[in-house]
Amino acid sequence: MTKLGKYLMLSALFCLALVCYFIGSGVGAVAFIALGIVLELAFWFGIFKTSGK
Repeated sequence: MTKLGKYLMLSALFCLALVCYFIGSGVGAVAFIALGIVLELAFWFGIFKTSGK
């Protein structure tokens, strides 16, 4: 995957995490907050993942 593709995917994950947090806090839905946590963890693991090249 190219660097641009990686950064686009990571920014999409981060934006989706924020959306889930906002929906979960407004509605009080624990599932959206949990989904936000999962998406944010995927974002951070993607940022710090080293390439095996």
